[in-house]
Amino acid sequence: MEPTMEYCLAQVLQKDVGKRLQVGQELIDYFSDKQKSADLEHDQTMLDKMVDGLATSWVNSSNYKVRL
Repeated sequence: MEPTMEYCLAQVLQKDVGKRLQVGQELIDYFSDKQKSADLEHDQTMLDKMVDGLATSWVNSSNYKVRL
C-alpha cells in the first residue's frame, strides 16, 4: 500500500516515539517521490497541517533522535 497524505499526517501526529522513528524514512521517501506525493501541491491545508505537525511534534520533541 502506497502512503497517502492522510496516512503521513497521522504518522507525524502520533505520540509513540518508537513509531515516529520508524516512519521518518518512509516520510522522506514519500516527499522525495513526485508521483507518490502529487497530492501535496493540490492540498495546501493538508500540507500546512503536515508542516505544523512536524514543527510542533518532532522539532520540539524532548527525544533528540526524533528531533534529528
